Amino acid sequence: MRGVLLLTRTTVMLVFGLLALSLSMRVQAETVQAKRLLFVAAAPVQAGKFERLKPIARDAGFSLEYRMIDGVDGNPNLAQLDSFDLVAIDAPYGAALGAVQMGLGSALDGLATPWIWLRRDGSRGSDLPPALIEELDLYYTNGGVANFNGFFCRLDAHFSRKASPCPSPEIHPPAGIYHPQGNGRIFTRLDDYLEWKGVELRTEVPVIGVLFHKAYMDSGLTGFVDDTVRRIEAAGALAVPLYTTAMGNDEITSLLGTSGTPRADVLINMQIMLNGSGRKAEFERLGIPVLQAMPYRGGEQADWEADAVGLEAQDIPFYLAQPEYAGLIDPLFAAATRKADGDIVPIDRQLQAIVDKALRLAHLQRLPAQEVRTAIMFYNYPPGETNLGASFLNVPRSLETLLTAYAQRGYRVQELDEQQLINELARLLAPFYRADALEGLLIDDRGAPLSLAAYQSWFDNLPERVRQPILERWGSPEDASLFLPARNVFVIPRLQLGKQVIMPQPPRGERLDDREKVLYHDTKSPPSHSYLAVYLWLRNEFAADALVHFGTHGSAEWQPGKERGLDVVEAPYLVLGDLPVIYPYIVDNIGEAMQTKRRGRAVTISHNTPAFGPAGLHGELNELHDLLHQWLSMTEGEVRTATANRIRELTERLKLDRDAAIDTAAIESDFAAFIDFLHVQLHDIALEQQPLGLARFGMPADENVRLLTVQQMLGKPLLQAIAPDDPEELLLVDYESIQATPVWQLLDRHVRQEQPWTGDPQVGALLERGRSYWRSLGNVSELDGYFAALQGRHVPTSYGGDPIKNPDSLPTGRNLYGFDPSRIPTPEAWEAGQLAATRLLEQHREKHGQYPSKMAFTLWSVETMRHFGMLEAQVLAMMGFRPVWDSAGRVTGIEVVPAEELQRPRIDVVVSATGLYRDQFPQVMQWLAQAADQASALDEPNNAIAANSRRIERTLREIGLSPEDASLAARTRIFSSESGAYSTGLEDATLASDSFGEAPNGDQDRIAGEQKLASLYLDRMQFAYGPDPERWGEKLDVNLYAEQLRGVEGAVLSRSSNLYGMLTTDDPFQYLGGLGLAVRHLDGKSPELYISNLRDADNPRSETAAGFLARDLRTRYFHPGWIKAIQQEGYSGTLEVLGAANNLWGWQVTAPETVRTDQWDEFKAVYVDDKLGLGINEWFEQNHPQAQAQMIERLLEAARKEYWQADAQTLQQLAQRWQDLAERHNAVSDNAKFGAYVEQAATGFGLAAASDARPDAQASAASKAVDTQPVTGQKLERQQAQPQPFDWAPLAVLLTIAAALMAGIYNQGWRLPARA
Repeated sequence: MRGVLLLTRTTVMLVFGLLALSLSMRVQAETVQAKRLLFVAAAPVQAGKFERLKPIARDAGFSLEYRMIDGVDGNPNLAQLDSFDLVAIDAPYGAALGAVQMGLGSALDGLATPWIWLRRDGSRGSDLPPALIEELDLYYTNGGVANFNGFFCRLDAHFSRKASPCPSPEIHPPAGIYHPQGNGRIFTRLDDYLEWKGVELRTEVPVIGVLFHKAYMDSGLTGFVDDTVRRIEAAGALAVPLYTTAMGNDEITSLLGTSGTPRADVLINMQIMLNGSGRKAEFERLGIPVLQAMPYRGGEQADWEADAVGLEAQDIPFYLAQPEYAGLIDPLFAAATRKADGDIVPIDRQLQAIVDKALRLAHLQRLPAQEVRTAIMFYNYPPGETNLGASFLNVPRSLETLLTAYAQRGYRVQELDEQQLINELARLLAPFYRADALEGLLIDDRGAPLSLAAYQSWFDNLPERVRQPILERWGSPEDASLFLPARNVFVIPRLQLGKQVIMPQPPRGERLDDREKVLYHDTKSPPSHSYLAVYLWLRNEFAADALVHFGTHGSAEWQPGKERGLDVVEAPYLVLGDLPVIYPYIVDNIGEAMQTKRRGRAVTISHNTPAFGPAGLHGELNELHDLLHQWLSMTEGEVRTATANRIRELTERLKLDRDAAIDTAAIESDFAAFIDFLHVQLHDIALEQQPLGLARFGMPADENVRLLTVQQMLGKPLLQAIAPDDPEELLLVDYESIQATPVWQLLDRHVRQEQPWTGDPQVGALLERGRSYWRSLGNVSELDGYFAALQGRHVPTSYGGDPIKNPDSLPTGRNLYGFDPSRIPTPEAWEAGQLAATRLLEQHREKHGQYPSKMAFTLWSVETMRHFGMLEAQVLAMMGFRPVWDSAGRVTGIEVVPAEELQRPRIDVVVSATGLYRDQFPQVMQWLAQAADQASALDEPNNAIAANSRRIERTLREIGLSPEDASLAARTRIFSSESGAYSTGLEDATLASDSFGEAPNGDQDRIAGEQKLASLYLDRMQFAYGPDPERWGEKLDVNLYAEQLRGVEGAVLSRSSNLYGMLTTDDPFQYLGGLGLAVRHLDGKSPELYISNLRDADNPRSETAAGFLARDLRTRYFHPGWIKAIQQEGYSGTLEVLGAANNLWGWQVTAPETVRTDQWDEFKAVYVDDKLGLGINEWFEQNHPQAQAQMIERLLEAARKEYWQADAQTLQQLAQRWQDLAERHNAVSDNAKFGAYVEQAATGFGLAAASDARPDAQASAASKAVDTQPVTGQKLERQQAQPQPFDWAPLAVLLTIAAALMAGIYNQGWRLPARA
């Protein structure tokens, strides 16, 4: 018996051993036989799809690998591709298709391995039967486990040449409704879906659509979708998750409707945008808001949280630009990619924010008008205790119009007129300037309390990484300037009008903050406790249903945070919560409007620009123009000589020679040429597009100036049709006679009065177009757009621009969208930019005798949105490069212009990009960086780029940079502010004129002042954007920007808007002026400052900044027509004059060569002495005397700082006027040095004219060695396993052992005795 047991045991062991060996042999055999498949894909295809395919492929006998060619893997080379048995390309359309075409298109022709490209426009392949390609396409594109099993089954049958039975493809409808609990069932009708869910549509239940790609469902990557559905349903709403084809039209409408009627309230979109035009039309028909939920493709949630950029540059066209065009709003990253399996998983707070916003909008749609609560925020602009304004908008009159519209539409509101609003709202600003204002606001119900406990509870629940920087920068909440210790509350300034409140947007800092730190050291301060408290109050205590940021523009969207795709706990979004944000915005500022949409969660409502008219001539300019014509028609003689003398006299008295920088000797040497030049100058003045007054939200301009705008929109074609011989002379008249010209009379009869036209058909066509413009300027859509947004409805989109350049920006009242950055520069912009670059270089050479070796350009998003890349084209052209476009008009690369074709030296170019440009046009920056990089390597004569790169590399290596870092830095030419920061700092620092250039003994130290301001500019703008995008935004220990700026001979800024000039905002002086200031600080002399005038795209021209500024002053601020129009704006008009004075001062400080003493003389003569007899002082007194006091302070500071050379009598007059205004109207200044100066000036003692000596700036070359690690690129190398022959030795040994065991058992069993 023991023998039997032993035999049995040994047999079992042997069987298990043989089974194990068999399994091992099978595994080894399968390893040998498994076919290696490579899937190649690009976004929006997700890596998680292939992770789910791996086990399905393995079960079918395949080894599957994948490469995302737009990720870290990059493009596999030909040898790598050929190492696989099959290459499958999953790039069906859109961005994925384009990425693969660029990355692999040419490689496929030389590929020996069979391949299949699965495409929406028809799959194709090589070395595979067409019938198999078609069948594989059906399996793959319909997706799901069963279809993927079929896909690999058919591949196995093909490779094994066996007729294996495979299941037929399961064909899914191209568009349908899905549900995570539907067990794979797809509904093609909303009624069927509702029946399956067992619900009925009820008015009180919101219906939220969730639009996703079918590929998510096919790939099993529905976790993101499923979680969204769960959250919507948990909130008591009905979720309708649906998928459609990417290019289809009306599928969304069909699936979200019953009986032909749309039923959804809001749509959350998770699709990439490929069919922008189709979607735009469909969303406008649906009339519901569409929110954008994006997956972060750069990694997991932690990667996104640490990513300062957010959305990558290549994704902007498909996740921002095209969706914004289609009408999508509120783009948020709501999911990330899990590294373990590539799945798309929700980012909890982000997804909840989207769902909450959708529910808010649905709530607004159901909320009766009389229950709606709106918080309307205005801005303290320009800075000053009683100033409320916005860009080219009459804020008080606009609010008056808006309040009336609220009442007419049934909202509960108290109406106030303009003056009441001015008085009430100006008072709300007091706490930002005075310490004793809070208690009075509470007593008079102009301030609302927010308890410290409520604020502290909210604040304590913020993440530590959010709270800590706020506490470090601002201290405890009790330190806030809006905190009232006596009552233990924050006091929130606000004016309650029924259920609506109007309130100031608070300053981002605190009133008692360290001024020096704020001006010169803070770059990315978190919001203060006061700022946070104001927004917390309106969200929680007031319980606003919507927030309105009123006019262009506020500060919330400019706070620190990611460039794109922000976190809801970052400052710009933290203050907003889930409130719907409505943002009336000027139509001619698209770039900054995009900031409100991408970093302010806003729906913009475009509003009109001011009306326009030709400036015309005035005063002695009329006489001068007549004299020019007389002189031209005269023969030589005494009369002609006398006329010439009078022309010279008027030219000098009117300072026209100084405006144009005409040399007196040149006038005498060729008087006829001077007459021609002067005639052109007068034409430029008379034909200048002059803004007339301000815009009023919801109201059209006065009919007469509205008709002038139509005239300017029709432009030269109309003038040429009426007076073909000399069309411009029609408008070379006194400004008061403009409305008596034949042009005006024609438009009056046939446009305004709509009398029929029976004359020239060409004129008739122009008149018909004019009637269309007239109707569009009627401004009937702004209030409709505003209240559509307030009711939670969709607002149709439009592009912007001033109406003269882009009539299609009308009618206003629409949601603005931007230009696709992948198309910059457009082919048309390239041609115009080339021409402009050539003209600028020739202009420089004519003045200086040679081409410049180095230029600098300042690039702005707002400008590029207007000129479509004409300035970028100039940068490329100067360096000797040109863009390459694909068939769709997208820039795909750059190519060098050969030296023999260029026929001039390559010009080195340094680019200063604004923070907004950095955020919105990173693709363009990549092309410019590549151009500088490639030019640095060109070995050819007259290549200043290469020469400068070599010089700077040597310098950097000498101070301690590694060879790799020095080389990269030397080839870097683009600089901007730190990621998340948005200014040079000069806009505030220059206004704080007592913060720089003050010597200890009380004198002025111009050199020290300029050094301080230049250092501020260089420090803020030194972040590098070079050839390696992975290192964008780096700041070296040495200021690389300063090193690259050395030797700049000219700097260029574009002006392409007919509205925005040199003094309308602080941006021109802080960027172009700041650049000039920095070069003067470094080199000891100022570069030439140029304006690339792109207002007429067909005739780009270059002008000096001083000349452009002089024409701005002459045709606007010193022009009686402009002044009369601005006087009609009352209070808001005074702020336009104050803003101009502030910005003229900014130019004076940063670029003193652009501003002349006589221009300050004229400012004083016009706005204090009333030189033009317009009742200026009475106007200021009646409307806003504090604005005149602030303007006079700016004039006196120009004298105190020794820029304006005014005599003692002038200064005494100004000082006494300021004192009078201060005493009677409570005007104050926070500048102690100014206060002392006024006291001295008012008495007339001890004052002398300021010296005009201008000390040379001292160059600063301080630098420190840097200690950085060298950069090494990653190399993609595939580890390739080689097939191995099967090793029979283990089996032979095992069989021998088994035989020996059997023999031993047999022998042992034979010897054992038998038992009974």
